[in-house]
Amino acid sequence: MTALGPHTVNNIRRARWLAYGGLIPFYGLALLAWIETCREWALQGIAAYAAIIIAFLGAVHWGRALQQFDRGNQFPTLLFGIMPAVLGWFALLLPLEFSLPMLAAGLVFVWGTEQMVFTEALPDWYRHLRHQLTAAAVIAVLIGWAATMIPMF
Repeated sequence: MTALGPHTVNNIRRARWLAYGGLIPFYGLALLAWIETCREWALQGIAAYAAIIIAFLGAVHWGRALQQFDRGNQFPTLLFGIMPAVLGWFALLLPLEFSLPMLAAGLVFVWGTEQMVFTEALPDWYRHLRHQLTAAAVIAVLIGWAATMIPMF
């Protein structure tokens, strides 16, 4: 393994901080969903944010494919890159009781596909970061989903 240069190390550190900061809306909205007066907009917010994040994760693969247009057929990567956005959009059309678990599954789907299909294409630090972020985001979405069930009791 080659040593990473100082710019790379600093950029990885910055990327991690930004990525962990991206969990703040997930957990803030998930916790607000447990307050009756905030529940509806907090749940809408967590669903919208999860859909945006899923689309962003797909866009990462578009960026990878664009860098490799001169190296062969990039259609499979491009196709995978749009699937999360379509999944997120479709989830937003559903009632929250269905959209939130679908969005949690979407986060796992993108992570799992990256681990199985794109392992060689993604840097180690990014894959390890994605393990942590996906687990944390899925837990937050499921905390929000649980709040949708409060009115049933």
